[in-house]
Amino acid sequence: MTDITPAWFEPEALAFRQRVLESIEGLSPLALVKRVEQLNHEQVTHLSQHCLNLYPGTNIMSPRVAALLSSTIATRASEGHPGAKYQTGLRWSEETEVVATELVRRLFDANYAEVRTMSGSMANMAVLNSLTEPGDVIFSLSTSVGGHISHQRVGAAGYRRLEIHTIPYDAQNWEIKLDELRREVKAHPPKLIIVGASLILFPYPVREIRAIADEVGAWLMYDAAHVAGLIAGGVWQHPLREGAHVMTASTYKSFGGPPGGIVVTDDPDIAHGVDRAIFPGMTANFHTNRLPALAVAAAEMLAFGQDYARACVDNAQALAAGFKEAGLTVAGERQGYTAGHMLALDVSAQGGGKTAVAALESAHIICNMNLLPWDPLRALHNPSGVRLAVHEVTRWGMGPQEMARIAQFFGQVLLEKRSVEEVRTEVMALKAQFDKVRYCFDRVTAQATSVSD
Repeated sequence: MTDITPAWFEPEALAFRQRVLESIEGLSPLALVKRVEQLNHEQVTHLSQHCLNLYPGTNIMSPRVAALLSSTIATRASEGHPGAKYQTGLRWSEETEVVATELVRRLFDANYAEVRTMSGSMANMAVLNSLTEPGDVIFSLSTSVGGHISHQRVGAAGYRRLEIHTIPYDAQNWEIKLDELRREVKAHPPKLIIVGASLILFPYPVREIRAIADEVGAWLMYDAAHVAGLIAGGVWQHPLREGAHVMTASTYKSFGGPPGGIVVTDDPDIAHGVDRAIFPGMTANFHTNRLPALAVAAAEMLAFGQDYARACVDNAQALAAGFKEAGLTVAGERQGYTAGHMLALDVSAQGGGKTAVAALESAHIICNMNLLPWDPLRALHNPSGVRLAVHEVTRWGMGPQEMARIAQFFGQVLLEKRSVEEVRTEVMALKAQFDKVRYCFDRVTAQATSVSD
């Protein structure tokens, strides 16, 4: 078969693709199966056993959640509401759907919860489809200050054909400029204001923004993709209680569950609109295996979420202090570095984010390059920042002592230029001491496991 090269790929992506295609040339179907199984095994082993994974957009699932996610019910279409499905033979999955919805609703103290969305971006799209029409004005944070792409022209908001205005932001003080926002909102009355970001170090003034939204009759949505676990654990602002009309979130990341998204609200009209946007609007089969996994993840958050979230915040502060001691520049120092689980380093003096994350990856430390609020968009491919978070290493049972050691690794790689091979050996030795997922129910005995066990 002739290979049709996707010319829109980046040069490095094209080169990688070509190497892979050459490596599998001539392999039989069975040999390809074995190759894929090997790749999967090596990927799982690398990230779960050999690395310190500090990438904010991921987490490790508990054994029970992971086992449920592998269920063969993934292929069973389930259209409509539990108890009134279009398909038959699903009564056990329908009951699970009710349980999952109730646990999420209870966890976030909301009147309504939607659990069928298969990603955080899909959750955002469901809200946009429910509350806006093409041509409507919305306000959201820019990409430079952490605004998610689904809030931008290149993402869900753009595909909805919305007129997108940028929320004014003080980059040096890491805060929304409320007076300017009020002026802009009055000049360009929006249907919706969105707060929440992929780089989120500090809470937002939700009450004040809600007051501004009320002046023009706008809705307020809070994208809690990265902080859902902290909200569930009670260590972060509660968007609905502070005035947001609706909250979206990812079910992995700090939440520690399966892939997917959720929407929670106290407003029945918003809940009804989101329900219709999800089905029949956006999905038929929502991957039914996700819901038992989500139900267990939510139950684990109900049981252990407060301890887990507090440990994440404590570890983030310990890591920030360690970075400072190592001589690294931690963003947001005047504001206390972070109020949650995420941190940002300014590595402009070390060659920029692209260079830094490549060096760290060589030492088996995983994080990502990231724009900082003062970066121009043209710096996207080598921004001044590195973004990282502690929720996964916390779930492996690490504490402040390990955070100090991790900070030393960063300093050795980025400042001291110590042998990457030597650092990698020590990184793997540290990770090897933490091989059991904490803050969850034990898979075999159903007994709770926490760091103190």
